[in-house]
Amino acid sequence: MNTAFALHCLNRDLTNLALIKHRHWDGYLVTGQHSGTHWIKWMLSWAMAHRYGLEPPRFYNNNSSNAVIGHPKHRLEFKGVPRIASSHSIPAYAVQWGWVRSLAPLPPYGVVMRDLRDVLVSNYEKWKAKYAVPFEVYVEGDPRSKRYVCDVWWYIRFMNRWGEVASRFPAETRVLKYEDFRRDPGGQLDLLAKHLGLDLGPDAIAAGVAAGGKDTMLAHMDPNAPAQAVREDGRGDTVWTPETTARLQAILREHLKHDFGYDFGI
Repeated sequence: MNTAFALHCLNRDLTNLALIKHRHWDGYLVTGQHSGTHWIKWMLSWAMAHRYGLEPPRFYNNNSSNAVIGHPKHRLEFKGVPRIASSHSIPAYAVQWGWVRSLAPLPPYGVVMRDLRDVLVSNYEKWKAKYAVPFEVYVEGDPRSKRYVCDVWWYIRFMNRWGEVASRFPAETRVLKYEDFRRDPGGQLDLLAKHLGLDLGPDAIAAGVAAGGKDTMLAHMDPNAPAQAVREDGRGDTVWTPETTARLQAILREHLKHDFGYDFGI
C-alpha cells in the first residue's frame, strides 16, 4: 500500500463533505474527469429545456452551461422543474453511512465512468505541455494529488469511492459508462434522466441527442473561452506501450477495488 495515497484518501474521504453540504437537489449528474462531462450535461440540459419549456444553455464551454443544470453551490430554481446539479465530486465516507442519510437525505446520483486508460491519455494530451514529463512518468501519477490535474490516483479514488457507495445504495446510485453513451446516446440519456426523476419522453431525449452532435456543439462554443476542439476520444499521439501498461497495472493491482467491468488485465 502506498502510504502517501492512503493518508491522502483518509484525509479527503473524512473531510470532503461537499455532497452532504450541497445535498438539496433533486438529482446529481456525477462524472469522472475526461468522461464526457460537457457532452452529457449539454444533452441532458437541452432535453430538459425541451421538456420543461426552458431557454437552453447558450454555450457548452463557459458558465452559461449551468443555465439548466447547475453547479452544486448554485441556487438554481425553475417552477415545476426538477433541480439537477453536476459535479466531479468523490464521495466522503459519510455518504455511505445509513445513519447520515437518515438525518440528511441525499438525492439520487447518476455516475458516469470511463475506461481509466482513455482518461489518462485524454488528460495527458490536454496538459502535457504543462506537465512537461514523458507519458511513462505521468502514468505513475502523484499519490498526493498535487502534481497533476487528474491522474491514476484521482481516478482510483473516484472509482473506489463511488463503487462503495453504489454497492451499499444501488437503488439511489446508478452507474453508467461513457462508452455506452457513445454507442447509444439516446438510450443512456433516457436511463440517466429516469434515474434522476426526470420524465422527459422520446421527443425531449431526441432533442438532447441532436444538440449533442459535434457540429451543433461547435456552433455553441464560446469563441472567447480558451480554444478546445470538440473531439470524441481526446486522443493525440499518446499510445499505450507494454511498459506503460505494466506500470499502470502494478498500481491498479494493489489499489483498485471496483473496476466496473473494465478489463485492466490485473
